[in-house]
Amino acid sequence: MIARSFNIPAGWAWLGLGGLVILPFAEIAAFIWVAARIGLPLALIALVATSFIGASLLRRQGGAVFSRLMRALQGGEPEGAARESLMVAVGGALMIIPGFITDIIGFALMLPTLLRQWRDPPTPARQGRPSSASADPKVIDLGRDEWKPVDE
Repeated sequence: MIARSFNIPAGWAWLGLGGLVILPFAEIAAFIWVAARIGLPLALIALVATSFIGASLLRRQGGAVFSRLMRALQGGEPEGAARESLMVAVGGALMIIPGFITDIIGFALMLPTLLRQWRDPPTPARQGRPSSASADPKVIDLGRDEWKPVDE
């Protein structure tokens, strides 16, 4: 019934439900595997640390992601920005959930955005008036402090 109300094919709905049922067992198996490799105390520390990292990334990026997502949904930004914002939000939420599998999936969702932010320097905010921008490429709009009259 839920699949039909959201126009999701029934096969995908069953696949999602099956994934939710299998995920806890897969997380337990992954934890046991990691604990056998590095030891129980280190596995617990890693589990808690990744949850804190996910929470801090989501807290730091959360406001910007939410505002970008809202602008994109209102038509102010391209579709790619909305997708990227949603990937960061879902990735941060998955990293908060305790478990190594959800941490890996969450980090994979956040990785392209984080790499782009680390690679590209932040762009400074515009000083001019954004509403006075001209569509003509030959016209340059300057703020009050960016020009002075010239005597001819």
